[in-house]
Amino acid sequence: MGLQRIKQHLELVRKGRVCVKIAFCGTRGLPARYGGFETAVEEITSRLTSSGLDCEVFCRTGLYDERPSYFEGRKLVYVSGSKVNQLDTFVSSIQTGWHLIRNRSQYQHVFWFNNANLPGILMTQLAGMPISVNTDGLEWRRPKWSLPFKIYYIASSAIVSKLCKSIISDSRALGIYYRKRFGARSTFIPYGAPTPPQVSPARAAEILEEYGVEPGMYSLQITRIEPDNLPVEIAQGFIASGLSQSGFKHLVIGYKQKTPYSAELLNLSEPDNGLVIRSAVYDADVVSVLRRNCAFYAHGNSVGGTNPALLEAMALCPRILAIDSPFSLEALGDLGEYFTVDSLAENFRRVLASPTRHEQLQRRVRDYYDWNAVADAYKSLAVRGVALYEPEGELESKRASPTRVNLD
Repeated sequence: MGLQRIKQHLELVRKGRVCVKIAFCGTRGLPARYGGFETAVEEITSRLTSSGLDCEVFCRTGLYDERPSYFEGRKLVYVSGSKVNQLDTFVSSIQTGWHLIRNRSQYQHVFWFNNANLPGILMTQLAGMPISVNTDGLEWRRPKWSLPFKIYYIASSAIVSKLCKSIISDSRALGIYYRKRFGARSTFIPYGAPTPPQVSPARAAEILEEYGVEPGMYSLQITRIEPDNLPVEIAQGFIASGLSQSGFKHLVIGYKQKTPYSAELLNLSEPDNGLVIRSAVYDADVVSVLRRNCAFYAHGNSVGGTNPALLEAMALCPRILAIDSPFSLEALGDLGEYFTVDSLAENFRRVLASPTRHEQLQRRVRDYYDWNAVADAYKSLAVRGVALYEPEGELESKRASPTRVNLD
């Protein structure tokens, strides 16, 4: 399609004279309640729908009590998945793939998220439908997966890399890894950063009182309680730092259910050691108040690319102490403080003594992680078959690729 035809086509789309149906597959669905992929789909499809494109989002039936046909202009398609949690993604992808094949003439483009949806991805590919795959992170490195699942994840990634011509990496470091490990070139499109809600001082005070913390007198981690996110190790580092003796606390948000690992975290909590563990919360007002008032945010996600929780912290927190990894370095640059597990106690004390970087962090996340630019890149992939992520901000010579990319 030539440039002039592309412009004409987009103008017809804008005027509503052409129906361009784009499918978003492989996530849990909308409204977003579960993680970064779901939030990404919600943000992207909101903007694409507003620009005149017809977006269809596949959802897993078992996760939603109410199942409307539409969510804020996006059509929702439900698949039943599997009652066996470990097989849910696999089965859902087959059901989604079958739906796509039966209705393949309706779709201009199909976006899949997560290589673990390999069966559905292959079905879409073999049907000859235009397809792009957002690879997700290095899932096989998550300790929670058994060996068979680790093998499946890495095999899926290798197969997708060989067969799919359009691969999306949400970080440059992840793209470098895929090129080195699988010989696959990918399009860099990260996540965007949300616009924090404005919360009244009275409501903010209520939230802080509810969680038992005072402004500037606590560190914060909001995460799933899983080994690769290091909540236990970070909590141990806080306890060893001795900061609780001066009334400082460490607040961990994200507890859902008892597992061997989450039990380790619960066992660390004692009345006088300053460790506060609370359940997962999805109220934007609550998490924004907790981020805005902490002394610093602790980021332990060690597997994956651009992490949405880190971007949210950059938008609000005065300081960030992050796991020393290529992904953290890419997002934070020299604005972050970095830790290794064996030096956490010292790092807790060091980051508290460091200057606040609130304005610089806000500027960086605003300049580089723009949902409008993300949506434009996905739209370009769907309509033109090529995309370039172009946020308005320019930092560090268009954010050169990170130098530390040894992920092996």
